[in-house]
Amino acid sequence: MKAEREQEYYDVFARRKRDEPLEHIGTVGASEASDAEVFAFKLYDQWKWTEQFVVRRADIIEVVQTP
Repeated sequence: MKAEREQEYYDVFARRKRDEPLEHIGTVGASEASDAEVFAFKLYDQWKWTEQFVVRRADIIEVVQTP
């Protein structure tokens, strides 16, 4: 029996046009990055994106936080 991997959260960023800023459009949960790619593509398909990214939340480094 294959061991289940723990699910992690991935933040999804996208832009519709190249000259638009990248925006956070949502979050997906997945046990592997490749699954997160598929989930983001399928879940956030309401627009025709020029670019779409998933970033494992644990890999995001906070630089500035305002209260």
